This record gives sequence, C-alpha cells and structure tokens, in this order.
Amino acid sequence: MIRKSLFLGLTLVLVVALITLIVRGRQMEKQQPPREVEVVQQSKPTATRVLGPRDLEILQSKMRWEGEVDGMQPSRTARHEIEIRNNGDVPYGEIQLRFTYLAAGGKTLIDRTHVLTKELAPGASLKIEDIVAGDIPVAAENSRVTIDYADLGPASNRSK
Repeated sequence: MIRKSLFLGLTLVLVVALITLIVRGRQMEKQQPPREVEVVQQSKPTATRVLGPRDLEILQSKMRWEGEVDGMQPSRTARHEIEIRNNGDVPYGEIQLRFTYLAAGGKTLIDRTHVLTKELAPGASLKIEDIVAGDIPVAAENSRVTIDYADLGPASNRSK
C-alpha cells in the first residue's frame, strides 16, 4: 500500500511539473517580439576579373616613336600597334595592357597602362593601331607589352 501511494504521489508531482513547464513555455512565447520579415533582393552580377589571363595571347606588338628627338625635350611620344588573340572558350571584355619602357641595358624606366573596352570573342583576334603613350623618357629604347587583367564575359553584361 505504501508503494502504491508513493508511486501515485511521484506521478502526481511529475504531472504538475510537466503542466507548469508547458504553461510557462506558452507565456514566454507570447512575450517574444514578432519576427521581422526578411526581404531578399537579387543583385546584378558583376564581371569576373582574371589576372594575367593565359587564354589571351599577344600575337604582335609594334612600337614607333613620333616626332624628332632633340636635346631639349626630356620625353617623347610612342604609338603602339597590338594584336591580341583569345585562345579560350569564353569572351573577354575590359582588357588592361601594361606597357613597360626599357632603357638600352634592359632597365625598366616607366610603366604605362591602357584599357581596351572592346569585346574579344573566343577564337577571335583584335588588332589595335591607335594606342598613343606620351611622356616617355628619351632614354627608352624598347617596350614590352603584357596583359594585366581581363574581365570574363561580354561588356554589355557588366555593371559599373
């Protein structure tokens, strides 16, 4: 008989504790502030910039000096003719070229950059004949052209 009353008492305490927890949990749910509504907006995709793209190859690079060199002028102007080929499978948009002007011993004198905004399709070549660089030191004998970066995809899909 003692066992029965002890079991019944413990069961009653357990039921009361369970009911208390349920009631307290409901009260706490009501006290919580309402959840904020999340607004998801889709943004325009930006171009993927490739540093030193291996797909782009400089096929031809010619430079000629403009004007006469005299002892009074510390600098002169160079006109470049470049041909670039896209050996990859994707088009490239904005291409930045770096022109490094070298002295007779191969020492770097000055760097200039030029951005091409024309699109270069896969397998196509692009010939540019109107790149002009001014204020080049008279000591410059030669130039080297490299591609710093290019943006993947057509120029029309990019947002600035």
